[in-house]
Amino acid sequence: MRKILFCVVFVLACCVVHAQHAGQYKIAGKIAGMESGRVVMKQKTMEGYNELGTSDIKKGHFEFKGETSEIQSVQLFFDNQRGSLILFLEPGKIQVAVKRDSIYYGKVTGTPTNELWGYFNGEERRLEKVEMECAQAYQKSFETKDREKVRAATKAFTDATKARKVFRKDFLNHSEHKYVAACFYRTSLMQKLQYVELDSLVRSYAGMENNNDVRLISQRRDLMRGVAVGAKIPEINLPDIDGKSFNLSTLKGKWVLLDFWASWCAPCRREGKHVLELYKEYQSKGFEVLGVSIDQNPDAWKKAIKEDQTTWKHVLDQKSEVAKTFGVSSVPRVFLIDPEGIIVAVNLYGQELSDKLRMIFDDL
Repeated sequence: MRKILFCVVFVLACCVVHAQHAGQYKIAGKIAGMESGRVVMKQKTMEGYNELGTSDIKKGHFEFKGETSEIQSVQLFFDNQRGSLILFLEPGKIQVAVKRDSIYYGKVTGTPTNELWGYFNGEERRLEKVEMECAQAYQKSFETKDREKVRAATKAFTDATKARKVFRKDFLNHSEHKYVAACFYRTSLMQKLQYVELDSLVRSYAGMENNNDVRLISQRRDLMRGVAVGAKIPEINLPDIDGKSFNLSTLKGKWVLLDFWASWCAPCRREGKHVLELYKEYQSKGFEVLGVSIDQNPDAWKKAIKEDQTTWKHVLDQKSEVAKTFGVSSVPRVFLIDPEGIIVAVNLYGQELSDKLRMIFDDL
């Protein structure tokens, strides 16, 4: 009897929780500096955005009405204005106050998840500002040549950095903040995480498979599985600097650094100088580099190669199709591949890359 009662209570509890996430919503919005126009509600997908609805702006006001079965993050776009505003569709009356020239920083209130999102972003910005001010004070402290001031400034900066990290970790790991956390990971951190980290994150959202942010993180996880450490590198077939097709598999039997870069990427160019030193040192032992540029301008790409005198093989991924296959959303990004075509490391730069190559080739 006790077991039956427990099951009944558990089922009722689940129904209550689900009921809190399902129901009608109304968005009442006001935009300062924009008397008329159109607002479009969209939801992110791996391919772009799905349009969910539109609303006309009348005397600076707009509204959306609808029903949701699951708390979902969406974005509001205002005609041709820069940026968008993130909010959560959930039952209740959602208030939106936004300015035409700073849409991203609009205020969304009225429902629990939107209030949490606002609080989290507000604290993030506040703590980042404190950290930046401490960093500036730290730099200026050296000008005084006063050791005590340098020591105090160093501690203040260290404490500010720790405070921001602790706040973020505690907030994102809180069991009642999962919808906000999923949105933050999807919008700000997902592209920086490797397969193992993404897989752990997806597992932590068990039961939220219908949430769009979780679905996108899962899709990113699945994509990154194919280019994770231990995976066989996918084939690459792209035009080289002479316009001839080049296959990555041509380099099988060698240790290869697959380097995604662009001529306009300053960190890429700086790291390229370091890689060039390693290339000169280890090429005779079986080390090769394949530069994959995501430049849209072939002339800028060729000019950069000539200026940097990087003599390894270069190919052009002008439409970033290969980059997308490898989950590359920003550059620089590198993959170290063994002679059998297996990925052994990702994103090794500077001294870490030097140490890894020394470990490999000193025994040869």
